[in-house]
Amino acid sequence: MVHADSKRPEAQRGQAGRYELHFKDGTRYASNDSPRGEGPERSWGSGAPKGLFHKHYYRGPAVPYVKHRRGLAVIADFADTRLEDWTGAGFHSVSEVNLQLRRMEEHWAWLSGGKEDFRWDVIRVTLPVNLGPDAYPDFGSYRDAVGALIRQQVNASAYDANRDGVIDSAWVIASNHGTSYGYMVGGASRNSDVNLFVDLQNSQSVVEGRTGNFNHEVGHTLSLPDLYGPYDTLHYLTLMSDSWALPPQDFTAYERDLMGWLSPRRIEHGSHNVHLKSSRRHMQAVRIDGADPSEYFLIEYRQRPDSGFGSEAPPYHGLAVYHVLKSSAQWMDPPLLKLEAADGFIAPGAIPELTDFLFLDNLSMRRPLVLRSYFGGAEVFRIDNLYAAGPDGIGFNIQVSPRVKAPNLLSNGSFEQGTQTTVDAWQTNAWAPTSTFGIDQRRASDGHRSVTIYSPSPNDAEWVQTVSSLVPGQSYQLCGWVKGENIVTGAGAGVGANISLFGGFVSSDSLSGTFDWTRSCLTFNAESTTATVACRIGFFGSTVTGKLWCDDLTLTPLRSAFEP
Repeated sequence: MVHADSKRPEAQRGQAGRYELHFKDGTRYASNDSPRGEGPERSWGSGAPKGLFHKHYYRGPAVPYVKHRRGLAVIADFADTRLEDWTGAGFHSVSEVNLQLRRMEEHWAWLSGGKEDFRWDVIRVTLPVNLGPDAYPDFGSYRDAVGALIRQQVNASAYDANRDGVIDSAWVIASNHGTSYGYMVGGASRNSDVNLFVDLQNSQSVVEGRTGNFNHEVGHTLSLPDLYGPYDTLHYLTLMSDSWALPPQDFTAYERDLMGWLSPRRIEHGSHNVHLKSSRRHMQAVRIDGADPSEYFLIEYRQRPDSGFGSEAPPYHGLAVYHVLKSSAQWMDPPLLKLEAADGFIAPGAIPELTDFLFLDNLSMRRPLVLRSYFGGAEVFRIDNLYAAGPDGIGFNIQVSPRVKAPNLLSNGSFEQGTQTTVDAWQTNAWAPTSTFGIDQRRASDGHRSVTIYSPSPNDAEWVQTVSSLVPGQSYQLCGWVKGENIVTGAGAGVGANISLFGGFVSSDSLSGTFDWTRSCLTFNAESTTATVACRIGFFGSTVTGKLWCDDLTLTPLRSAFEP
């Protein structure tokens, strides 16, 4: 048995509702710190911060597509301070808040191509404390208090499209009277069963009317991830990277697909002739799957609008080829979403140039352009023979290669090898000796058996395997199939079922409740030649109850997204 850390429940890291701010010089600030000091001139407000990137530990739950969506704009007064008391730049009245909300609604309708309208209602809450630096001890306490007051005032079901008991989107506007305290401002989080983000009434985002910043955070509440960071190659192509532009930017096919506004056509093995019309006018894209279920490519035809929303970007047109790795993020290499350049190479952090898109007269384009997998570098598909297809379309030939299976560095990842009571290459571990570990001969995601963990009382328990011969600095993907029964999370227990690196704070997204076989993945950089991987119920600082099944774990090396 691996020795457990006896202080695990006190190691509160990676909690829901927390993120860190990372300046490009490497300094870091927790979410309840004020990275730019106090004073109105130091408060930028919501959105993708200028000159830094922040890493969200919270991302809203996937919310289904609905034609009519509703959100809450919440003016949060203090016992001694109301929105109308402020006379400087920013919001001074409900009518000014409503004016900004109408801009957000107009932009959201444009983003969705008219498929979805987002209507905002304004309410007011009054916190039972006076405004001051010690009004709330931290970021979470302030938000919990505001969230509780919101739920007292509204019918939550009217703002809960996925019927999970959580209000989907709330924008909290703090009546701060020109002051700025660390517990107020920040990006999206879930508090008191409300998905919310916060701005000061005089933050720079509010003063300048940065509609993109507000809809960027709305995107987080509806499941969209940040797409900026050191490996960002998207920038003006998406609101989730560049949120400060006026007029605000567009989404890529990736976000539209997540939102249910777009259904990409899947291209399978073989040769195909493809015709794509402008994605802005027709919401079209094609998808090609990679070597692993977490990897795929999206292709759309992008044209920059001449005016209005999206026109702040530099001139561009042509096919945009996106490489997706669902288990990753924009601060990892390979990243969650990358633009694949027409000449075969784009530097990490580079702003796309016109010649990075595929169009007929692009002399920099490789012909054919070959796209390769992060899993071993095998060719996935190639594009060639572009031609004009009507006034707003491009045709091209695409040749999709047979899929190559990714390697697995784990021994007995399927748990099939061993006796009726043992499993080769795996060990068990738990913080408290109250969990039961077993082998299920009847249930498996694939094959004949899986392993189980049953925690009748709160615990952090896992099946673990230590792997050697890793390359320090190289990226790896760790995945596993999990099935859960009555896994209970809550306050102080934010992480349920997960795949993780044991001994650190790296894990896949948390799963809770009762759910069927689900693939869960994470991407990490090896810090040494060894790592201990875990299929786990609970986490450091999170002890939970329930039953977990684990099967088919894989550990796969990843090539850099930026190799020539």
